[in-house]
Amino acid sequence: MSTGGQTTGSRAIPAVRRVSIHDAAHMPQDYSTTPGGTLFSTTPGGTRIIYDRKFLLQCRTSPLARTPPNLPDIPGVTRALKHNSSNDTSQPEQTPGDTTNHSRHSEENAVDAQFEMDI
Repeated sequence: MSTGGQTTGSRAIPAVRRVSIHDAAHMPQDYSTTPGGTLFSTTPGGTRIIYDRKFLLQCRTSPLARTPPNLPDIPGVTRALKHNSSNDTSQPEQTPGDTTNHSRHSEENAVDAQFEMDI
C-alpha cells in the first residue's frame, strides 16, 4: 500500500524475447561496443565483462602478446604450409636467419640442457 492509503495495481513482468542467431553474419559489426570503443560482454553465468579501449591497446603492445624470440620454424604450425608443384618435400625450407649449425651445440648440451635452471 502507498502512504496515501491507496492500493496500486500490479502488472505482469514482461516476457523475455529471445532470438536465436545461427550465423555470425547476422550480427551487426558494432555489436557489444560503445561509441568510445569500450567492449562489453557477459559470461554464461551472467557476469559482466567490460574491456576498456585503453586496456585493450595496452594488451596489444605488451611483451606477452608478441611472438617469442627464436621461435622454431615448424611447417603448418609457425608458418603456413606451401603446396609446391615439385615432389621434393623431404627438405624443409631454411629461414634466412637459420644459417648456423645447431647439431654441434645440441650434442654438447643434450644432457645439461634438460637440467639447466636460472636461480
